[in-house]
Amino acid sequence: MGSPPEDTSVELLTARDNELVDRARIATMRPELPPLVKNTDAAPTGVRYRIRQAGVAARLVRSWSRILVATRTVGHDAVVTGADIGLLPAAAAAHLLTRLLSRPPLVRISHNLRAPNRWGGDALLRDSPLLDRLLRATGARFDLTLVPGERAKAAFEARWTSPPRTAIVPHGDERLFAEEPPAPAAEERILFFGEWRKVKGLPILMEAFYGLRGRRPDARLTIAGSPFASDTDPDVIRRWAAGHGGDVEVIDRYVPIDDVAGIFARARVVATPYLTGNQSGVVALAMTMGRAVVTSDVGELGVTVGDGEGGRVVAPGDAEGLAAALEELIAQPELAARYGASNRRRALESTSWEQAALRLERALEPIVADWPHSRRAPAAD
Repeated sequence: MGSPPEDTSVELLTARDNELVDRARIATMRPELPPLVKNTDAAPTGVRYRIRQAGVAARLVRSWSRILVATRTVGHDAVVTGADIGLLPAAAAAHLLTRLLSRPPLVRISHNLRAPNRWGGDALLRDSPLLDRLLRATGARFDLTLVPGERAKAAFEARWTSPPRTAIVPHGDERLFAEEPPAPAAEERILFFGEWRKVKGLPILMEAFYGLRGRRPDARLTIAGSPFASDTDPDVIRRWAAGHGGDVEVIDRYVPIDDVAGIFARARVVATPYLTGNQSGVVALAMTMGRAVVTSDVGELGVTVGDGEGGRVVAPGDAEGLAAALEELIAQPELAARYGASNRRRALESTSWEQAALRLERALEPIVADWPHSRRAPAAD
């Protein structure tokens, strides 16, 4: 593979309030999209709920209108979108994007096969035949879909008789949060990091910790991340934590980039007891931080961690198995440190952003070269 053209550049179209505006290095960041929707501490009901829905829809329409204009007018060699299309307005806009005339090749990052249920109830995935049909139709029209691994690839391609083109690009490392990993943790602390959503399996971890505390009185738990009241009742988690005194720490807010490393530094093991999903940025973050991970075997999570390689892998929803795996690692600091070092090494060698970029470039080369009107297409004889 030859060197890229001298005029090669990468532009990132992002929300105006994101933390990375002043941290861009190689890419040019254009913070031109509407600010992200803020989580609420209480689930709105009645008229307030309808108003919130209308606000979300309006932001999506404004964001996708800007994406459509940029795709149609700027003249990129390829457009990669990582936007969530699990809501009907976003799915419709993404479908419209694929139907633009004289557009560049379109690449989609596939986060989930089906839209997660962001509202109340026990269902993990949203039951919407209309949305599901639209997502299938839209997914078939993208010129390339990026999936995190072989399991996700097989599940994605099984949705079509003639599967769309895919490429495996794992989640990159998270050196953005800390160039060097923190030292191994001195206390028996478990960390749950990320939004409080039902698909993340936080109640399973709470049940596991309840049983674990009887055997390991020095065990501690930190739950850090934004509550999502329309998905999971945050007061239930807060009351449960308060019942454990100082043994359970709750950081119920978005954690700024500069505070993340300190939270991971105090943890001996990171738990991702997800019930469904393809991949996890938290796993990538824990590996980069040199932390052992106990994860459930969903999507690519179990494969990424590797049972006995970077931590332990348990069945989703298995609170007893989760408790046993967590106990093993918090009780053996040397083992946790060894798994953490393995995770750090693999994050930098196998799943670094440099490796991710190389894989994406290789997958794009044949598509861009053959695309009509591409500046890299072979000249006609």
